Amino acid sequence: MLSSLFKPKSKQSLTPVGAIAFLNTMPIYWPWRIPGAGARVKNSGIELVETVPSELNRLVHENQLPLSPVSSAFYLRNRDKLVLLNDLSVSSPGAVESVLFVADKNWGPDLLAFETIAVPTDSETSVALLAHLLKQATGQDCQARFQFYDPKDAASILERYGNALIIGDNALLAKEAGFKESFKLYDLSSIWQAETGLPFVFAVWVAQKEWAEEHPIELKQINHLLCDNRDFFFQTPILFCDGLLVGTQKSNISEEALRRYYTHCLTYHLGPQHQKALELFSQILNQLDTTKQSTENTDLSRINKMSSDTRHEQRRSVSVDGTTCASEQHSNKVDDRQLVNYENDQAVGLSL
Repeated sequence: MLSSLFKPKSKQSLTPVGAIAFLNTMPIYWPWRIPGAGARVKNSGIELVETVPSELNRLVHENQLPLSPVSSAFYLRNRDKLVLLNDLSVSSPGAVESVLFVADKNWGPDLLAFETIAVPTDSETSVALLAHLLKQATGQDCQARFQFYDPKDAASILERYGNALIIGDNALLAKEAGFKESFKLYDLSSIWQAETGLPFVFAVWVAQKEWAEEHPIELKQINHLLCDNRDFFFQTPILFCDGLLVGTQKSNISEEALRRYYTHCLTYHLGPQHQKALELFSQILNQLDTTKQSTENTDLSRINKMSSDTRHEQRRSVSVDGTTCASEQHSNKVDDRQLVNYENDQAVGLSL
């Protein structure tokens, strides 16, 4: 069934298809990872390009992948160049358990006590969702407080700042291991659902618009095949159990937690409610991007003014009776955190 959609292609003509190397997309790709699946994938006319989400975003952005999963934020910011595949997403109807804001403060205005809010470099969508929810909770835009960190440093970052956005497999592992009693866990997808009544869409599958127009039949076939994989995973008990076993062995996440993750925390369809959620999130992204650009322009103007003021002060040195008397020079040191945030934003702008 899985291989009947395509005629075999030569290696040179295989279509590269992106695949996320994380547990959350196992239901889409696991049928291709079981013994003997390699030949079936090749006979389907595709070649899997498996890597982390941020790299898939980059490859799609640079037009190196014709078809791939991408973060919903990346899709919404680039939708004019992309075609959305039918009935495929990584979404959550409520609590997702893998996108957690952990903090030693109560949700609400108390969070404004944090001068720095730690967010991971591998999540564009979750960071945007946190920015929106924090604005709703505190009444203020908190993006200027965001400092990006390497996901492997989550534990030390949490201790240092008293807060951190933790996502993916890291979040699942950390939740199972437990946090200090002083820390509170805020599931961002759960908060979103409570506020909007909608699921949250974390990732979607897309094709390059130009490629899709040139290969409409192949696009339809691959779309069907990916949906077929998903249904096969959930409808075949032995395949589902094998996936849980391998996932547990590779991640050290308990089988019970993974079973709940796949059957209660995540959904892999893209229906009308998901589309409605995407449109709402698109409006939110536009607001966040506008606010962020305005803040960056203000910061840049302030930095330029500080530099100009410093040069002006330096020119005020005068000579009196052969003795140089310089007026006090003002420091032009810029807040290190703002510089780090701006530079990291550029570096991780295509991250999930």
